[in-house]
Amino acid sequence: MAKLLIIQAHPKTDGFSYSLDVAQTFIDSYLTYNPTDTVTIRNVFTDGVPPINDLTFDAWMKMKQPETTLLSKEQEALINKHSDWLEEFIAHDKYVFVNPMYNHFIPAELKQYIDLISVTRKTFKYTEEGLVGLLTDKKSVHIQAAGGFYKPDIQVDLGAQYLKHTMDRFGVTSVDGIYIEGMAEQPEKAIDILNTAKEQATLLAATF
Repeated sequence: MAKLLIIQAHPKTDGFSYSLDVAQTFIDSYLTYNPTDTVTIRNVFTDGVPPINDLTFDAWMKMKQPETTLLSKEQEALINKHSDWLEEFIAHDKYVFVNPMYNHFIPAELKQYIDLISVTRKTFKYTEEGLVGLLTDKKSVHIQAAGGFYKPDIQVDLGAQYLKHTMDRFGVTSVDGIYIEGMAEQPEKAIDILNTAKEQATLLAATF
């Protein structure tokens, strides 16, 4: 039995969303083929990603000298949240990142989430030969919606590049993408664009 983690990065979930609609199609299809697997949804907007701020850095400095310095209750609570989110990510076998494109990049909350899980000796490590990913038995999918057309010119889709680079650093070399693009530029084709993406999601979920 595998564990699938949906990292949902969309600020509005009570209305229609192209990325969320395609993601739901993916989930439904995935569970059809993998009925005993578990699916967890982590919403980085509503769940509140634990911050990396002055309190965090001060706590990290104190943790390097545990015999002389104690964390405050606020710091301890924050560090525990960091650990819980990180361990949740590591404990899952497969990942689906779902987001709208924001100005050629991913939403800030998703970037904050990636910062949270990019931890040396947990998701990657440094060796004499260079950086080595520690999650080599995992796989991921990136579902992203954008009003314009950006593929195949990846130079203007910095978010997709960044997410793939992050997965590569973690050792997750199986990275697929479903990109829903052009609804704003060609609104008359929006339904066709959506249906094509949902077909991709259905097919990809069958082998994921």
